[in-house]
Amino acid sequence: MKILHIISSRGWGGAENSAIYLAKKQIEKGHEPRFFIHSLNKKMRFLLENNGVPYYKVFDPERKNVFAIKKIINICKKENIDIIHTHLGTGNYVGVLAGNYLNIPVLSTINIFSGYPYYASADKLCFSGAALKDYFVKYFSKEEYKNYKPAYIEKIINNIFGFKYSPRGIGEIEGKMDIAFERIDENRFIDYSHTANVNDDETFYNRFKNFFNIGITGRVTEQKGQIYFVKAAELLLKEKNSDVLRHSKPLMFHIVGSGNDEKKLKKMVRKIGTYGSFMFWGYQSDVRKFVSMFDIAVSCSLNEPFGINNLEYMFMKKPCIATNAGGIPEVYGDTNIIIPPKDEVRLKEAVETYIASPKYMKEEAFKGFERAGRLFRSDISVDKVISMYEDIIKRPPVVTKI
Repeated sequence: MKILHIISSRGWGGAENSAIYLAKKQIEKGHEPRFFIHSLNKKMRFLLENNGVPYYKVFDPERKNVFAIKKIINICKKENIDIIHTHLGTGNYVGVLAGNYLNIPVLSTINIFSGYPYYASADKLCFSGAALKDYFVKYFSKEEYKNYKPAYIEKIINNIFGFKYSPRGIGEIEGKMDIAFERIDENRFIDYSHTANVNDDETFYNRFKNFFNIGITGRVTEQKGQIYFVKAAELLLKEKNSDVLRHSKPLMFHIVGSGNDEKKLKKMVRKIGTYGSFMFWGYQSDVRKFVSMFDIAVSCSLNEPFGINNLEYMFMKKPCIATNAGGIPEVYGDTNIIIPPKDEVRLKEAVETYIASPKYMKEEAFKGFERAGRLFRSDISVDKVISMYEDIIKRPPVVTKI
């Protein structure tokens, strides 16, 4: 099967990682994926090259780009593409216009809580979890969606490619929705051992072996909630003589990732006097060394559709503390400790609960690992996506026309 993946990302995160690994697995299964990058994303291009996935790019990353759609059409003709698979909003838009023009079926992956009307024009909607699916069922039922009118530029571009669209509501997506969880190369995490890189890593691990290490990974933004991680750390460090903490190793807090809030958080820990107990590691292309060192892994997101970092923690058998935001509860089920978002007090108490009982930490870590292996192995997700392709290739495209 020849697949053209289209993605409009201008950054790097779980959606990009999951999409590239999907293409890599599709190659392993005998398919022929290609990527079209509708942005200037150097990190993604580097990873595509490292994973042996062919790709095309468009220089101009404007949202409504006639040139991008024309290039996609030419690629589809040249490569005899069987199916278009879009990722993120603009990728969906240019993908459905090209698919409609060529009569090629389109599957759109949806992994963000952000309503976008053109998703309804795909032949299949692939959600990364039940929480997202529920969100979009509500979105497509709203008058706001049914009253959507294309902007002036959209009308012009739609007319160029013979695409006419008028929202009709929830009926447009009935029978088109399915779920395939996001995926990682779990074996890289399950089998990871820093002893494989003794010369590079031994000093790193020795540096932190006398601390109790608590860490969080991901983009450092308001949505990821690292500010509450910092606030909880302040509370814990102020209570270092409590019955629980008195008998533990000194606490060390790690933030792995970069983003808009990074400078703000560094300034904050300096101001409250906890900088000596914090490590800011910036962007890391490979987080395994850091997660391997964590005694507790944390996910503080305020609103998270799924959260690739949660799978990384679970497959590395780490006891986790995560918020009950968005799709995160679906990831963890009844394992580990789940707390409300924006609650540094509950986060502090959860850390103390784990520190007080090493046995409980180990039990929850294993339960999370077992759940991840049962539900979130990459082959399960990849096979589900391929089955969706087969389903819509067998029937005519259902792009909405008037």
